[in-house]
Amino acid sequence: MKLAEKAWIKVTIAIATPVILGLAFVYGQIYFLNRQSAASFTPISANSIASAKLADLADGGLVLVFKEKRFVVSPEEFKMWVEKYSRSFTGKQDYRINRQKITSYLENIAKEIDIAPTDARLSLSNGKITEFSTAQRGRLLNIQESRDNIISVLTQNAYSSVKTPNGENTVELVIDEIEPELALDKINDLGINTLLGRGESNFTDSPKSRVHNIGVGAKTFNGVLLRPGQEFSFNQTLGEIDASSGYLPELVIKGGKAIPEYGGGLCQVSTTFFRAAVAAGLAILERHPHSIPVRYYNPQGFDAAIYPGVSDLRFKNDTPAYILIQTSISGSKLYFEIYGTSDGRKVAIDGPHQYDVKTNGAQKAILTRTITYKNGVEKKDVFNSSYQSNSAFVTVRNPME
Repeated sequence: MKLAEKAWIKVTIAIATPVILGLAFVYGQIYFLNRQSAASFTPISANSIASAKLADLADGGLVLVFKEKRFVVSPEEFKMWVEKYSRSFTGKQDYRINRQKITSYLENIAKEIDIAPTDARLSLSNGKITEFSTAQRGRLLNIQESRDNIISVLTQNAYSSVKTPNGENTVELVIDEIEPELALDKINDLGINTLLGRGESNFTDSPKSRVHNIGVGAKTFNGVLLRPGQEFSFNQTLGEIDASSGYLPELVIKGGKAIPEYGGGLCQVSTTFFRAAVAAGLAILERHPHSIPVRYYNPQGFDAAIYPGVSDLRFKNDTPAYILIQTSISGSKLYFEIYGTSDGRKVAIDGPHQYDVKTNGAQKAILTRTITYKNGVEKKDVFNSSYQSNSAFVTVRNPME
């Protein structure tokens, strides 16, 4: 072979090789993307479901049902589930199901179906545990299986129930039941037999709306049961503070005006709870003193201010067993009691002691708690409080006070 021919072959190979590799890469990417796209779509053969049948389904109405709940899929929504497309390479017209669209729809209606399980809440009477409220199973929409049922209906025309009298086609949603962590049949293993701590406060001369709110708030915490190691949030357990929750508005001074806000008096509840948790020797995770001294929380330095989204009262059940919260009101006094199993810890409280007291009411306070565990180890907690003068907060006041 002549040198010129050999050179020409080498040049040809040098030029063709990257072109071939490039084309291979492009086709590989197309194949990969098609595989990825296929994960979101389910093809429907024209023989199994025709355009006329799709129109019939949309016009007749597709309804997703669960017990008394009915979710009617609108024709506009349905058209997004089943769409026309051209097959790759052949260009053949066909239909496919957009599974992601169905998933998004199910995730939206799940908000109307899902219910969190509720643990049993118990009360203590004459040293014995009695039922306060039974445990409730939760339910969760099984989105994957419900979606598969819908796809089965669309691809096989196999409805889970016959058409309704008005021509609707129904698909049963799949619902999973969620068992509560604590049911009444487990109470014998709880070991709740000892009063661990008690808190008390006085709300004498409170306005009627404040007294009402204290009663509603205290009732929310009565019978609450916390498992070993569980962290407790006052605000989370309290829930919404509005008229629908039973609270009354009380006048609060803001911006130089007296305006009504719901929940006045709830800091009486959090303060009393804090005192019980301290006495029980529970680990305090978050506590905030009030900005000014409030007479309802005497002695100053043993209070706990809360305000949803701003300040919370949190503690942890660091005992080896469940603890039960009991609340009660006698006259103008509020009580919190924490029952559980004694692990031998002893609690000593020093204070609160007020100091640096000013003539305008500003002052500071210190409360010291010493916990001595069964093995002799001691743990000391110090709760500091700093209160400004009432006159400094004429225009701003925590409505929960």
